[in-house]
Amino acid sequence: MFRTIRNNWKKSIFAFCALSYGANWSYDRYQANQIRQFYCQQASIMGSQTLSPMTHANRVAVLLNGQANNGKAKSIYDKTIFPLLHLIGLDVRVYRIDTVTDPNGLNELLTTKIEPEKLSALMIVGGDGTLSELTPHLLQSSVLQNLPICIIPIGEHLSFARSLFPTTNKKKLHDDITLLCESVLALFNGKVVRKPLLKITMSNTSEKPT
Repeated sequence: MFRTIRNNWKKSIFAFCALSYGANWSYDRYQANQIRQFYCQQASIMGSQTLSPMTHANRVAVLLNGQANNGKAKSIYDKTIFPLLHLIGLDVRVYRIDTVTDPNGLNELLTTKIEPEKLSALMIVGGDGTLSELTPHLLQSSVLQNLPICIIPIGEHLSFARSLFPTTNKKKLHDDITLLCESVLALFNGKVVRKPLLKITMSNTSEKPT
Protein backbone atom coordinates (compact mmCIF):
# COMPACT_ATOMS: atom_id res chain seq x y z
CA MET A 1 0.00 0.00 0.00
CA PHE A 2 2.80 2.37 0.90
CA ARG A 3 4.51 1.60 -2.40
CA THR A 4 1.28 2.48 -4.25
CA ILE A 5 0.98 5.76 -2.35
CA ARG A 6 4.63 6.57 -3.03
CA ASN A 7 4.30 5.86 -6.73
CA ASN A 8 1.08 7.86 -7.02
CA TRP A 9 1.74 10.60 -4.49
CA LYS A 10 -0.09 13.33 -6.45
CA LYS A 11 -3.28 11.29 -6.63
CA SER A 12 -2.86 10.34 -2.98
CA ILE A 13 -2.61 14.00 -1.90
CA PHE A 14 -5.64 14.89 -3.99
CA ALA A 15 -7.65 12.01 -2.48
CA PHE A 16 -6.62 13.02 1.04
CA CYS A 17 -7.66 16.64 0.46
CA ALA A 18 -10.97 15.55 -1.06
CA LEU A 19 -11.70 13.26 1.89
CA SER A 20 -10.78 16.00 4.38
CA TYR A 21 -13.01 18.52 2.63
CA GLY A 22 -15.87 16.01 2.48
CA ALA A 23 -15.50 15.19 6.16
CA ASN A 24 -15.50 18.87 7.17
CA TRP A 25 -18.50 19.61 4.94
CA SER A 26 -20.43 16.68 6.39
CA TYR A 27 -19.61 17.74 9.95
CA ASP A 28 -20.64 21.37 9.29
CA ARG A 29 -23.90 20.17 7.74
CA TYR A 30 -24.53 17.91 10.73
CA GLN A 31 -23.94 20.79 13.15
CA ALA A 32 -26.25 23.08 11.14
CA ASN A 33 -29.02 20.47 11.25
CA GLN A 34 -28.54 20.05 15.00
CA ILE A 35 -28.92 23.83 15.47
CA ARG A 36 -32.05 23.87 13.31
CA GLN A 37 -33.50 21.00 15.32
CA PHE A 38 -32.86 22.82 18.60
CA TYR A 39 -34.55 26.02 17.45
CA CYS A 40 -37.45 24.10 15.92
CA GLN A 41 -38.03 22.62 19.37
CA GLN A 42 -37.98 26.11 20.89
CA ALA A 43 -40.40 27.37 18.25
CA SER A 44 -42.71 24.41 18.90
CA ILE A 45 -42.77 25.26 22.61
CA MET A 46 -43.62 28.88 21.78
CA GLY A 47 -46.39 27.72 19.48
CA SER A 48 -47.97 25.59 22.19
CA GLN A 49 -48.12 28.48 24.66
CA THR A 50 -50.50 31.41 24.84
CA LEU A 51 -48.64 34.49 23.65
CA SER A 52 -48.83 37.65 25.69
CA PRO A 53 -50.09 40.87 24.05
CA MET A 54 -46.48 42.04 23.76
CA THR A 55 -45.52 39.09 21.59
CA HIS A 56 -48.83 38.36 19.88
CA ALA A 57 -48.34 38.00 16.15
CA ASN A 58 -51.01 36.25 14.11
CA ARG A 59 -50.25 37.33 10.55
CA VAL A 60 -46.75 38.02 9.30
CA ALA A 61 -45.92 39.33 5.83
CA VAL A 62 -42.57 38.10 4.55
CA LEU A 63 -40.98 40.34 1.93
CA LEU A 64 -38.54 37.99 0.25
CA ASN A 65 -35.88 39.05 -2.21
CA GLY A 66 -35.26 35.74 -3.93
CA GLN A 67 -32.28 37.20 -5.85
CA ALA A 68 -30.35 37.95 -2.65
CA ASN A 69 -27.17 35.97 -2.05
CA ASN A 70 -26.91 35.04 -5.73
CA GLY A 71 -30.40 33.61 -5.83
CA LYS A 72 -30.00 31.39 -2.75
CA ALA A 73 -32.20 33.43 -0.41
CA LYS A 74 -35.35 31.44 -1.19
CA SER A 75 -33.60 28.15 -0.42
CA ILE A 76 -32.21 29.46 2.88
CA TYR A 77 -35.62 30.82 3.85
CA ASP A 78 -37.37 27.53 3.09
CA LYS A 79 -34.82 25.46 4.97
CA THR A 80 -34.20 27.57 8.06
CA ILE A 81 -36.74 30.37 8.49
CA PHE A 82 -40.12 29.01 7.40
CA PRO A 83 -40.08 25.92 9.68
CA LEU A 84 -39.71 28.18 12.72
CA LEU A 85 -42.58 30.45 11.67
CA HIS A 86 -44.77 27.41 10.96
CA LEU A 87 -44.03 25.80 14.33
CA ILE A 88 -44.81 29.02 16.17
CA GLY A 89 -48.24 28.84 14.55
CA LEU A 90 -48.28 32.03 12.51
CA ASP A 91 -50.27 32.97 9.47
CA VAL A 92 -47.33 33.56 7.15
CA ARG A 93 -47.82 35.33 3.81
CA VAL A 94 -44.75 35.32 1.55
CA TYR A 95 -44.34 37.99 -1.16
CA ARG A 96 -41.50 37.82 -3.68
CA ILE A 97 -40.42 41.41 -4.23
CA ASP A 98 -37.81 40.40 -6.82
CA THR A 99 -40.58 39.37 -9.21
CA VAL A 100 -42.21 42.81 -9.14
CA THR A 101 -41.43 44.49 -12.48
CA ASP A 102 -44.11 47.17 -12.63
CA PRO A 103 -42.75 50.54 -11.39
CA ASN A 104 -45.84 50.95 -9.22
CA GLY A 105 -46.01 47.28 -8.33
CA LEU A 106 -44.01 47.52 -5.12
CA ASN A 107 -46.08 50.42 -3.84
CA GLU A 108 -49.28 48.51 -4.62
CA LEU A 109 -47.90 45.44 -2.89
CA LEU A 110 -47.07 47.28 0.34
CA THR A 111 -50.19 49.41 0.48
CA THR A 112 -52.84 46.96 -0.71
CA LYS A 113 -51.86 43.35 -1.35
CA ILE A 114 -50.21 42.59 1.98
CA GLU A 115 -53.16 44.23 3.83
CA PRO A 116 -50.90 46.12 6.26
CA GLU A 117 -53.72 46.93 8.68
CA LYS A 118 -54.16 43.19 9.35
CA LEU A 119 -50.49 42.49 9.99
CA SER A 120 -48.87 41.93 13.35
CA ALA A 121 -45.31 42.02 12.02
CA LEU A 122 -43.23 42.45 8.89
CA MET A 123 -40.26 40.29 7.93
CA ILE A 124 -37.69 41.39 5.36
CA VAL A 125 -35.44 38.73 3.87
CA GLY A 126 -32.47 40.20 2.03
CA GLY A 127 -29.56 42.61 2.34
CA ASP A 128 -28.90 46.34 2.26
CA GLY A 129 -30.18 46.62 -1.31
CA THR A 130 -33.51 45.12 -0.32
CA LEU A 131 -33.84 47.52 2.60
CA SER A 132 -32.93 50.50 0.42
CA GLU A 133 -35.62 49.55 -2.07
CA LEU A 134 -38.29 49.12 0.61
CA THR A 135 -37.43 52.06 2.88
CA PRO A 136 -39.22 54.84 0.92
CA HIS A 137 -42.44 52.80 0.91
CA LEU A 138 -42.15 52.01 4.62
CA LEU A 139 -41.72 55.69 5.44
CA GLN A 140 -44.80 56.66 3.42
CA SER A 141 -47.07 54.30 5.34
CA SER A 142 -48.07 55.20 8.89
CA VAL A 143 -49.22 51.61 9.40
CA LEU A 144 -45.99 49.98 8.27
CA GLN A 145 -43.91 52.46 10.27
CA ASN A 146 -45.47 51.22 13.49
CA LEU A 147 -45.13 47.51 12.75
CA PRO A 148 -42.31 45.43 14.28
CA ILE A 149 -39.88 44.60 11.48
CA CYS A 150 -37.76 41.47 11.57
CA ILE A 151 -34.59 41.59 9.46
CA ILE A 152 -33.35 38.26 8.12
CA PRO A 153 -29.75 38.94 7.00
CA ILE A 154 -29.36 37.12 3.68
CA GLY A 155 -27.25 38.96 1.15
CA GLU A 156 -23.79 40.13 0.18
CA HIS A 157 -23.92 43.59 1.82
CA LEU A 158 -25.41 43.68 5.32
CA SER A 159 -24.14 46.82 7.07
CA PHE A 160 -27.57 47.58 8.59
CA ALA A 161 -28.03 44.01 9.81
CA ARG A 162 -24.55 43.99 11.36
CA SER A 163 -25.57 46.95 13.50
CA LEU A 164 -28.41 44.85 14.94
CA PHE A 165 -26.89 41.44 15.46
CA PRO A 166 -24.09 40.33 17.78
CA THR A 167 -20.60 39.69 16.50
CA THR A 168 -20.19 36.45 14.59
CA ASN A 169 -17.08 34.75 13.21
CA LYS A 170 -18.87 34.02 9.95
CA LYS A 171 -17.93 36.22 7.01
CA LYS A 172 -21.51 36.04 5.75
CA LEU A 173 -24.26 36.43 8.32
CA HIS A 174 -26.53 33.89 6.66
CA ASP A 175 -23.85 31.23 7.21
CA ASP A 176 -24.44 31.56 10.95
CA ILE A 177 -27.50 29.32 11.43
CA THR A 178 -27.79 30.28 15.09
CA LEU A 179 -27.94 33.97 14.22
CA LEU A 180 -30.63 33.39 11.57
CA CYS A 181 -32.78 31.43 14.02
CA GLU A 182 -32.27 33.98 16.80
CA SER A 183 -33.26 36.79 14.45
CA VAL A 184 -36.60 35.06 13.87
CA LEU A 185 -37.36 34.28 17.50
CA ALA A 186 -36.34 37.78 18.60
CA LEU A 187 -39.51 39.08 16.98
CA PHE A 188 -41.61 37.06 19.41
CA ASN A 189 -39.69 37.22 22.67
CA GLY A 190 -40.01 40.94 23.28
CA LYS A 191 -36.59 41.96 21.93
CA VAL A 192 -37.55 45.08 19.99
CA VAL A 193 -34.83 47.57 19.01
CA ARG A 194 -35.63 50.96 17.53
CA LYS A 195 -33.38 51.91 14.62
CA PRO A 196 -33.69 54.78 12.14
CA LEU A 197 -34.23 53.63 8.56
CA LEU A 198 -32.46 56.71 7.23
CA LYS A 199 -29.39 58.54 8.44
CA ILE A 200 -28.61 61.98 7.02
CA THR A 201 -25.20 63.57 7.60
CA MET A 202 -24.79 67.27 6.88
CA SER A 203 -21.38 68.28 5.64
CA ASN A 204 -19.92 71.67 6.44
CA THR A 205 -19.83 73.39 3.05
CA SER A 206 -19.67 76.96 4.32
CA GLU A 207 -16.78 79.01 3.00
CA LYS A 208 -15.16 82.07 4.46
CA PRO A 209 -15.98 85.29 2.62
CA THR A 210 -13.21 86.63 0.40
